[in-house]
Amino acid sequence: MWGVSRRTIQRSIQSGKLSISSDGKIDPSEMLRVFGDASNKKEGGAGAPVSEPLAPPIAPPIAPGEPSSAEAALSAEVKALRAALAAKDELLAAKDRHIEDMSLSLRLLVAPISQSQPVPPPEKQRKSLWQHFLVWSSKT
Repeated sequence: MWGVSRRTIQRSIQSGKLSISSDGKIDPSEMLRVFGDASNKKEGGAGAPVSEPLAPPIAPPIAPGEPSSAEAALSAEVKALRAALAAKDELLAAKDRHIEDMSLSLRLLVAPISQSQPVPPPEKQRKSLWQHFLVWSSKT
């Protein structure tokens, strides 16, 4: 596939240029890293110059009103992020309303009693039996 002899691969492994996995297999990404693209090696062997430029492929022209797939993906992501942001804002507003309700409830619980409500008189403490005897004995 790469157009490289077995002996060249063995020398690359022994010199440390090419690494193998623990099960003794060579990963294709290692072959690509050391020997380059496999399709380029079929024509002229290991030392053949690369005839194709290494520039990224150019996308086909797109009609002016039609978004590209990358633009469509980005606009979908923007819509999803806007929806998530709206949901987050709604949760924050609900949290703020809940805090206001709880704060109002707390203020009502600790509010002083208004003067319009009569305050019940304090209860008289009942004397114990011993207190009655002590008071009786001190009078006599």
